[in-house]
Amino acid sequence: MFMKKMKQQNNQINPEIILSLEFRTKISEVQRKKLINWFKNQNIEVQILIFDEQKNQFFKLKNEGAHKNILSLASFLSAIKNFYDKEQLLKLKNKCQTLNEIESITKIEKIKLKKERPKQKLQLLLSMDSIIADLHNDGYSSREIEKIFFKKYRKKISHSYINSYIKLYVTNKEN
Repeated sequence: MFMKKMKQQNNQINPEIILSLEFRTKISEVQRKKLINWFKNQNIEVQILIFDEQKNQFFKLKNEGAHKNILSLASFLSAIKNFYDKEQLLKLKNKCQTLNEIESITKIEKIKLKKERPKQKLQLLLSMDSIIADLHNDGYSSREIEKIFFKKYRKKISHSYINSYIKLYVTNKEN
């Protein structure tokens, strides 16, 4: 019974914190979810730019006297909103922007055009890192590891790719 009460108390959100967050950021709950999903879909370089902007927003909000509990989240959301708004301006093709705004927007757009291409074979090998390391440490060659992968997991990965993976990830980890 005591644990049930504790769980109920933990699931309740303090409305003062929510109001303070919405007041400081001017972002509703629906917009927060939308911005976080937008951030999740950006490539790593845009995410790094957003975290750089978060530092600026953090100190700005701190000087304004924002509540300690929401300072990090509010600065993060403000940074995302800043870049999200820049992207929306770019989509509108608004002609009344200053040169400085256009320059920062085009920099973001250049970064966004460099999409990350997922490397499926590398992801597979990374997920099976411990298996590859164990096989390599047991003295299996890259050709034997290739055959094992094909028999057990039905994945065709060349021995040269496995060999380069071992050199890059397994032996560097050991050193």
